[in-house]
Amino acid sequence: MIKTYEDGWDCEPRLKRAVRQIEELDSFLYEINNCQRAHKLDYMVEEMKERLQEAIDTLDTIDTDKEYETIEDNR
Repeated sequence: MIKTYEDGWDCEPRLKRAVRQIEELDSFLYEINNCQRAHKLDYMVEEMKERLQEAIDTLDTIDTDKEYETIEDNR
């Protein structure tokens, strides 16, 4: 058990890194969801796969056996 004053996920920075990597897909998601064909298909597919793989690689480094407990600051 890891005790932390953080009540969010700042105690595991790799989660935020993975989210940033996934958020790099936002422009492609917008393009796909809003019928805006701005990039070539092969480019989009390769870029999306690369960003997703980076996020997966980051997530794979997280020790999920850890548990976090927020310490209540009663000062």
